Amino acid sequence: MASLMSPPLPFSLSLSLLCLLLCAPVPAAHARWGAAHTDLAPPLDPLSPVHELTSATFNDSLASAPAPWALVEFYAHWCGACKHYKPHYERVARLFNGPDAVHAGEVYLARVDCANNVNQDLCTRFAVQYYPTLLWASPPTLARGDRVTKAEELDELKNAHSAEKLLERISERVSKVYSLSDVITKDAMEAGSIPTREIVQMAASIHDTEEATATAFKIILDEKLLNSDSRGPLVRYLQLLVVHHPSKRCRKGVAELLVNMADLWSEGEPSIEILSDYHVCGKSSPANFWVSCRGDNRGYNCGLWLLFHSLSVRVSDSESKDSFLAIRGFVAHFFKCEECRAHFLEMSSSVMDSIKTRRDLVMWLWKAHNEVNKRLAKEELEFGKGNSQPPRTEWPTKHLCSDCISGTSVLEPVWNEDAVYKFLTNWYGPSLQRSAKAGPKGDNEISSSGNSTVKGAFIGILISSSGFGLLAWWWRKQQKKRKY
Repeated sequence: MASLMSPPLPFSLSLSLLCLLLCAPVPAAHARWGAAHTDLAPPLDPLSPVHELTSATFNDSLASAPAPWALVEFYAHWCGACKHYKPHYERVARLFNGPDAVHAGEVYLARVDCANNVNQDLCTRFAVQYYPTLLWASPPTLARGDRVTKAEELDELKNAHSAEKLLERISERVSKVYSLSDVITKDAMEAGSIPTREIVQMAASIHDTEEATATAFKIILDEKLLNSDSRGPLVRYLQLLVVHHPSKRCRKGVAELLVNMADLWSEGEPSIEILSDYHVCGKSSPANFWVSCRGDNRGYNCGLWLLFHSLSVRVSDSESKDSFLAIRGFVAHFFKCEECRAHFLEMSSSVMDSIKTRRDLVMWLWKAHNEVNKRLAKEELEFGKGNSQPPRTEWPTKHLCSDCISGTSVLEPVWNEDAVYKFLTNWYGPSLQRSAKAGPKGDNEISSSGNSTVKGAFIGILISSSGFGLLAWWWRKQQKKRKY
């Protein structure tokens, strides 16, 4: 008898079957009859974080959504499984929707009540067969799309029956790690302590700047880009990193490489094998893992931009021109993508004599980055590359910095540059540094090549107490001593 009995179904499968049995759309006439009695539908919850859309608001709301991704739940208010799922969906929505959300401006979560008579055509357009149905795409794709003729452009999220599972599905598609514990507590805000939002976002940024630095060094060695012409630009770039990199681990690793440069590479081409023994950001980097940056086939990704921005807000006015030239020299000699290199050099050539202060450098990099994103977004749209990756948008979004943008146009924002500069200097400066101190300590090991402890301590004191120019002067003096 026992052998004929079926084992109990897993919870997720039971929920799915319940949804199919109880929440499949009823015949059209019956559905319209039920929906016509709008007084039977529960009133909308004004405190819900989810954007409730209708046929009249769907296209416009999504077309202007201030996020690169959107998720829409198609449900019916009478559906038992939908009622059970509602708190799970709203729990995730609180992470993304609203100006005070911990991940505001990253994903736009909405829903449509298919039992409401006014939404019947909309639910038919997206071929909703059961409730709840979760559809994922970029906001413009959903605004102009359907599942009748353009089903391949939309991604249905399945196995997302709980808040935890839903967040896992979102994390997979954004290539970023989210957690339900990513919240900003009222007590933390009132106490003036570091909000969880800063720790989560900025700790991710610290990791990605380390990954970008280590990856760039690896690309330079793997692609054999070092020669007599590129030695000077590399040294100038390393001098910038050793003073202003936001990661202490990277500053230590780069300093060790820099002070031994004359022994490692005096002229001609250096020994790649020896240089490979140096771990500029610790032995665990690069880890080939990015928290908030997506990669591409050119070898570099937004992690390098993140590093450039974080360097720019740390330099003094007197260091701004040298820092600009160091970054430009790095791009000129170590970018293998010819089109990317040419575009960056063209943009930077027009401001060669204009970079005189830190603000000049910070704002130029911000404008250049947005210009690159606009150009790449246009290319991705023309060649159909945007469906599998988040669309590139100008930054910061209004959700991140409400004072930075005036007007409502997402495509052509009107910027308040004073507010943008204030935002950038905090975002890439103090916030980044506080999160590095508040976050867990990582591997601080760096490679050793026999330098004395005294020299290492002296370098550390020098780095912490002086600027880019003084370090460059000291380094050149050390090289002259080595020659004799």
